[in-house]
Parts: sequence; structure tokens; C-alpha cells
Amino acid sequence: MEQLITFFSVRTEIPDKNFKLFFNTLFLCSLIPYLNSIFPVLPSLFFGFNWTGISWIICFFVTIYLLFSMERPAFPLLNWVFWIVYLIIALSVDFSFIGLQLTIQYVLPIFVGVVASSFTYSWPKLFWAYQQFARLIIVVFLLFVVYFIVTGYSPHMASTPMLLYVMAIISLGVFYVFRDKKFLIIFLILFMMPFLSVTRMAILVFVTSFVAHFSNESISSKIPYALLGLILFAIVFSSESFQEKTFHDGKGEISDLSINYYEAGNDLNTNGRTAWQLGLEPGLARNPVFGNGPRSDNAVLSELAGEASAEAHNDYLSVRYNYGWLGLLCLLGGFSVTFIQLMKLYFKDTIPLFKVVLGATLTLFLGFAFFMYSDNILKYTIFFPNYFFAMIGITYSTSKRGLAYL
Repeated sequence: MEQLITFFSVRTEIPDKNFKLFFNTLFLCSLIPYLNSIFPVLPSLFFGFNWTGISWIICFFVTIYLLFSMERPAFPLLNWVFWIVYLIIALSVDFSFIGLQLTIQYVLPIFVGVVASSFTYSWPKLFWAYQQFARLIIVVFLLFVVYFIVTGYSPHMASTPMLLYVMAIISLGVFYVFRDKKFLIIFLILFMMPFLSVTRMAILVFVTSFVAHFSNESISSKIPYALLGLILFAIVFSSESFQEKTFHDGKGEISDLSINYYEAGNDLNTNGRTAWQLGLEPGLARNPVFGNGPRSDNAVLSELAGEASAEAHNDYLSVRYNYGWLGLLCLLGGFSVTFIQLMKLYFKDTIPLFKVVLGATLTLFLGFAFFMYSDNILKYTIFFPNYFFAMIGITYSTSKRGLAYL
């Protein structure tokens, strides 16, 4: 507790006002969706938008403002040009308000990465950002604990593990590079959220990232961590809550697990994902190359769900339905080229602090790929993609400019 108090009592003067505005906006916009859980008297809608919508709109306008006041960015925008242009063309051909909303949500994290890459970074700046992020995570985690004890659920049950995952991976990177056990404990504490709420893909992502984290460069040390990861997985798998949520019969074996949610005849509980896939199949077959238009999946899914809006809970499926194979190829191409460029940096000798940033960023690619398969993480802009692309921007800036003193 004394170390925690000392950590938060450290004051770091950051003279770069745009830097503070940018990162404080990221953190504030991740907190806004929880406001009506902290203050239940608040309305669920504000000017027709829920609080999540309000938050990414605020983030969008601040990011646009900073785009016109930033220095030369280091972000590889060229990697994402095809994806951005394709989104704009698709929207212009088949315009709708929800299509515009989706387009902004998809493009915003890339702009966040561009702005993040325009700053010069130093140890004090990175410490300050981690410190502010930690304040946010503590509030969100305590909110989860209170709601879980009182109701058995958590506000934003699907997206909260993604937000906590970002902090967990950064902390785990610090542990692997500097061998400070406090940061391993932070990771394990944050892992309790998906474990207790039985968020299955988040559990898989946490455990897999624990073993495969890129900041852990020692092959020999990966063996004991892999064994520990297997132990964590065995504990989770054998828990009654996991068994009941995962298998229709309430009990299953490891051999019953399948990464393919849509495999016919299995006993896995997919929470309706199989129905979403079957409902989208006609549209996928009708327009396989260019897709059916931005957010066209909503019409099909909302009818199936009997709600005003619904999600496919699989971004690969959703992007392919809306933008076709060509759109999905543009998106995955951006991820792939960026990952390869960062991997080239990974094999160079770097200072320890950069190893933390680079290793965490590369590991977040792994989490992003997994979450895209089970959820609509691309639309969870303020919970994960913004931080992911900000980390990419920080990595490119630090690689190009080095670490400053202030």
C-alpha cells in the first residue's frame, strides 16, 4: 500500500500541453461510458447518444483538432491508406447515418495513432501516461468488483476486459524486462475480471499473452511461464462457472473445445453466434467481393435479435458482410504490414524501456486478432483500438526520434 501511495504521489511536470490534452482525452473518454454506472441517476441517453457514443465523438473532435496542430508524425499512414480510402468509397456509394458512424469509429483509432506518433517521448512522459492510465483502471476495476458482488455482472461486461487487457499487457512487459514482481501481480489482479465474469475469449487472450508476450525474449524462460499458463487455463476450465457457460450440458472435456464457434454438431455454447453467422450467409454469398454496404449487417442482425441494433460478435464476419473480401483484405493488410515493420525493430538491440513499449505493442496485435473473432472490438474504439493504435504511434515515434530527457 505504501508503494501504491508513493506511486500516485509522484508529480511529473509535463510542459507539452497537447501531449497532456491527447492522453487525458483518451483516459477520460474511456471513463465516460461508466458514468451512469457510477451515478445511476444519470440518463442512459444524452442528445440521442448513449455515453459510449458521446465518448468516442468527443475523442474524435479532440483528435481532429490535434491533427491540425501536431508536428510531423512518425505513424506509417501509408499502411492504412487502402483501408481508409475503401471505407470512404463504400460510404459514398451507400450512404447512411449508421454507416457514417461506423466509418468514423473505424478510422478514429488510426488518427489517434497518427497524433500519438507526433509527440516526442521520454521516461517522465511515459511514467505520467502510465500513472494516469492506472488511475482510470483502478476506478474501472473497483466498479467491476462492486457490481459483481452486488449484481453478479459488470458494467460493459464485454468491453471492460479489453480495456484491462491493455494495462495488463503493458504491466506484464515491465515485469518481463525489469523483473519487478509488482507488475506481475498487477497482471494477475486484472486477470481476475475475465476469470470471475467468465469472459471466455478474454481468458484465452490473457493466458496466451502471458506466455507469448514479446517483451519476454528469453526462450528458456518461456517454458516455466508456459507451464504456469497451462495451470491457469486448467483452473479456469475446471471451474463450475466456466463449464456451465461454455457447454450446453454444463460439463465438458478439453477435447470438446474448438476454436471454430460455428462448427456443426459441437456442444459449445456460442451465445447466438451461430445464428448470426447463418443469418448473414445469404448476404455474404450475394456480394462476396465488395460487400453489402457500411453497417448493412445491422438490418439482418437486428431482425434476428428482435432489437433496434445488433452485432455479429465477429469482426471478420462483420467486415466481410459490409465491405466484402476486398475490404477485409485492406484491413488485414494494414495490420500485417505494420506488424512486420515492428517485428524488424524487435530484432534490433534496444534500450529496456523501448523493449517494454515495443513488446507490449506487438502482443496487443495478438489480442486484437483473437478479440476480432469473438466480438466487435473494432467498434469498441475507446476501450481498445484507440490505445492499441496509440501504442503503435508511440513505438514509431520512439524508434524514429529516440527517448528525450523531458
